Amino acid sequence: MSRSIAAVCALALTLGSAWAAKIAVYPYDGAALLAGQRFDLRIEATELKGSLSAFRIALDGQPLAGLEQTSQGAAQAEWTLRGTFLRSGSHTLEVSLSDAAGESKKSVRWEARLNPRLPRGAKNVILFIGDGMGWNTLNAARIIAKGFNPENGVPRGNLEMETGYGGMATVTTSSYDSFIVDSANSASSIMTGQKVQVNALNVYPANLKDTLAYPRIETLAEMLKRVRGASIGAVTTTFGTDATPAMLVAHTRRRGDYQAIADMYFGRGGFGIPLDVMLFGGSRDFIPQSAPGSRRKDATDWIAEAQKLGYTFVSTRSELLAAKPQGKLFGLFHIDNFPSYLDRAVWKRPEMLGSFTDMPYLWEMTQKAVETLSQNPNGFFLMVEGGMVDKFEHPLDWQRGLWDVLELDRAVAWAKQYAAAHPDTLVVVTADHAHSLSVYGGYDYSKQGREGVGVYQEAKFPTYGDKVDANGFPLPDTARGIAVGFAATPDYCETYRGREVYKDPTISDGKGGYVANPEVCKEPGAFLRTGNLDPGSAQGVHTADPMPLFSFGAGAQLFNGLMDQTEIFFRMAQALGLNPYLERP
Repeated sequence: MSRSIAAVCALALTLGSAWAAKIAVYPYDGAALLAGQRFDLRIEATELKGSLSAFRIALDGQPLAGLEQTSQGAAQAEWTLRGTFLRSGSHTLEVSLSDAAGESKKSVRWEARLNPRLPRGAKNVILFIGDGMGWNTLNAARIIAKGFNPENGVPRGNLEMETGYGGMATVTTSSYDSFIVDSANSASSIMTGQKVQVNALNVYPANLKDTLAYPRIETLAEMLKRVRGASIGAVTTTFGTDATPAMLVAHTRRRGDYQAIADMYFGRGGFGIPLDVMLFGGSRDFIPQSAPGSRRKDATDWIAEAQKLGYTFVSTRSELLAAKPQGKLFGLFHIDNFPSYLDRAVWKRPEMLGSFTDMPYLWEMTQKAVETLSQNPNGFFLMVEGGMVDKFEHPLDWQRGLWDVLELDRAVAWAKQYAAAHPDTLVVVTADHAHSLSVYGGYDYSKQGREGVGVYQEAKFPTYGDKVDANGFPLPDTARGIAVGFAATPDYCETYRGREVYKDPTISDGKGGYVANPEVCKEPGAFLRTGNLDPGSAQGVHTADPMPLFSFGAGAQLFNGLMDQTEIFFRMAQALGLNPYLERP
């Protein structure tokens, strides 16, 4: 008899569970925020049975007021509270609702952190992002830049970002919906301390159709401007509305909302907090629809409008170096992404540069950005991205990618000097994700194809640095180099050599897939490497490998050990002594 009763009870529990409505809450269970950090609370109920007869939403046992209730369709209900925040401490949100199937419940816990005051806190932050710069990419760039003593094998030095640091860490990555990240969600985690979805920027998940209406999370840069009146700047070698620069103030489910992101940079319609300094490529998102190359869908001309708003506008290296802006600076130096450092400084092929022959270096943009932002006595937050590292690792063009790491390192060198002279400045150098690049041998350029690869003692030592360019960087033209490969690739042909005119590793097969580029396969020494990605993949992809982090200046000691990328946000806030709840205006 007891067994029969138990079986009936088990069946009832099973059916009750199957009939229960599904409830999702954002911020998600286990989320940590800064006390006073603003966010949009979102609660979604789906698979409701019949009409919703009652509901109760309570924070720490007290009914939550101000919620807007909506419905996105049949058997659904949502509640939203825009721009709310938490006091410091642990919090529990409880949701219970009743429909024809009975009562359904959901409970989540959050932690709101309060930062201790540091005796020597930072006022300014310069955050460097080497897009795609995992540990292996960094190691390969160091080998090229410094090399080894051929007499004894001792390394000749380290990159600037690897020397004199006050903190060093290894950073792990994951997103809300995957353990493999893209630049948008990883950058969002660095700027908000939250996990978000792939291709999302500073928003929580939602069932909304409007990608710009998703529940927003306040970024560190936005908090600094709101609470302290600090200035915000973005510098990158990519197009300006790309995911990493958009990390500062953009909020959208779709990183491809380029026009809207450009508008957010200027705070159009009260949406977004304006940036004070913008130096990057990608003018196509800031020029009117009628202009050649534009991808806007309206007549907005942000070049003209920005100048009305008090921005100094520059479009060439010469103009940038001569500019003396007063607080606001806007620079567009290309219609799209910058060509690589090698294209701009070494090869200078017209096929790669087009009409853009007077572009600044990353370290020059960094310096001018800091000169402009530092006019604000309330401090500044500047993000500097070496964005083309990633853009060239994707198509397996490791030479262009690695020399862009060297360009980023020169910018870090300047920032370190600035921080030394301004002890209220924190400099953080890290990445948003890694690629599968690996150095596995040396390469003898007197040979062709696989015959040039040397391993172990036959690898010998690279001879980069026997020739240098006008900036003192090693030239890729040398007798012995490095053999570089990628672990995650489509089918492609390998030559181990760079090429002055870029070529895609694959071309379309006309059937939805990709095959090795036959032009590359015809080059001397080329051989086919069978890929390990889906045939629909045209390029290499991001990996779950960890990332480096180095910190300098005020609060640098807070960055150490193994940390998740969300923790970078909290460590920067701690270095700043930022407590938006206590400091809120």
